[in-house]
Amino acid sequence: MQRTFTILTFFLLGCGGTSKTTTTSLIAEKNKDVLILSSLIRDHLRRTKERDLNLNELVQNDSLRRISNNFESIELKYRGGYISVYYKFSRSRNNKIELTGKEREMLNRTGWASRDLAGQYDGEIRLNYGERFYNIKKITVKKE
Repeated sequence: MQRTFTILTFFLLGCGGTSKTTTTSLIAEKNKDVLILSSLIRDHLRRTKERDLNLNELVQNDSLRRISNNFESIELKYRGGYISVYYKFSRSRNNKIELTGKEREMLNRTGWASRDLAGQYDGEIRLNYGERFYNIKKITVKKE
């Protein structure tokens, strides 16, 4: 009887925790094109070992043509501890993009922020340096 009570107690305590569900933030849902751009940048940096970025070259690497008209310009800047890529949306932006399963997981795992940005850019993508495989640290979008 005591053993059954102990097992039942541990079972109830184990099941009493919060469930881990993945929810996508509203910022992330509105900026799927930025996620695609960030993964293209990451892949490009891995291939070329931090060579300059060219938006046209990145668009050519997008085999599904999901971001072909979404961005006007990008600029690469090296910071202490991370790499920043600033982007500007084009007027013909279409952010209604379908993501693959792997990209949907990446959308949920990526850190998103919205803040006022000074200057001409609409957002910033922060990536780790090469020794950390250029993983995406954070994506910041200009507040609307």
